[in-house]
Amino acid sequence: MNAIDNLHCLVAQGFRGIPVHNDVGELDALLYVRHWPSGVVDVVIVYSHDEAFAYRASGIDPHGPHHDLPARVHWRQAGHPDAVTTATLGLPS
Repeated sequence: MNAIDNLHCLVAQGFRGIPVHNDVGELDALLYVRHWPSGVVDVVIVYSHDEAFAYRASGIDPHGPHHDLPARVHWRQAGHPDAVTTATLGLPS
């Protein structure tokens, strides 16, 4: 599958897609986030047709301030969106 198909699969698996715009209103990135009840968060950021980044972290409170948190990154992947989204889909629940 390609990145577009994978992004549809991410949404089907509970990710929420959010477009990120710059100050001029142009699309900068596509951000996909999934929060687990255990406090773990999965994030996928697609910057372009050639660049994406994803990570899984814990200790992030989406409703609290984002400073002084004991966050820990458990997994990360950077590269082509096809590879990054495929790797994210392969993460265990």
